[in-house]
Amino acid sequence: MKIAIAHDKDKNIVPLQEAESIAIYNDEDGSIKEYDNDGFGSKEATMGSILRLEPDAVAVKEGILCPGSYMMSQGMIKYLVVEGNTVDNVIAEKKAGSELAVWLDESMYAE
Repeated sequence: MKIAIAHDKDKNIVPLQEAESIAIYNDEDGSIKEYDNDGFGSKEATMGSILRLEPDAVAVKEGILCPGSYMMSQGMIKYLVVEGNTVDNVIAEKKAGSELAVWLDESMYAE
């Protein structure tokens, strides 16, 4: 399974519009591929960049998404709701068995 993680240059999870890079973590082989975020500055454009990379899920927490980016992705991708603040935290949470969600509570994407 491939998980997209939007992050800054220090590998901190940030709101989509602040993501300088998108990491794709493959939990089958443990690999991580890094991609520049062509959508930097816009949550919707960043979600478009994520969807073009065709991951199975995207790591999210409160404040990462907006209604537009959530609606764009709904039904196309699952969500890995995380508590951690870094790429390494997301990977650790996935390894620990965090469940994927198909729908998110409105509080996760409200502005």
